[in-house]
Amino acid sequence: MKRRTFLARTGTALAGSRIALTLPAALATWATACTARDEGAFRVLSAREATELEAIAARILPSGESSGESGGASEAGVIHFIDAALADLESGSLEAVRSGLEGLLERAASEHDGARFSALPEADQIAALEAIEDTEFFGAVRYLTLAGMFSNPSYGGNRG
Repeated sequence: MKRRTFLARTGTALAGSRIALTLPAALATWATACTARDEGAFRVLSAREATELEAIAARILPSGESSGESGGASEAGVIHFIDAALADLESGSLEAVRSGLEGLLERAASEHDGARFSALPEADQIAALEAIEDTEFFGAVRYLTLAGMFSNPSYGGNRG
């Protein structure tokens, strides 16, 4: 599936997410995520959570499909923005994100012989995400992914 098709199917960045921020709160999130530029240890995410959330972000904004396109969420370091945002202004959303992630991981494991979401083939990852695209969890992760990708690099996202 092409990046544009997937993005079109997921709708607008804020649709369906009760965690969505107002513009002033979004600006504050970006400002407090400045620490994400240090790509050291994660502040609130475990290594497992970071790996799985990064795989989700990579399906939301995949790497360029041809040599002429730019990198995706992984290349931009979006997972570090997400970690910083969940550590600070979005800390109230951390448990909802963790709970939603665990649900997704449990479904992936039960449907794919114990496989982790991040280890699934791209088509299976996309199918799993399409099944939850109307959930609060997916809306929150989509929002944070887009914010991390398109924010000013000084806010910790959009690396390089």
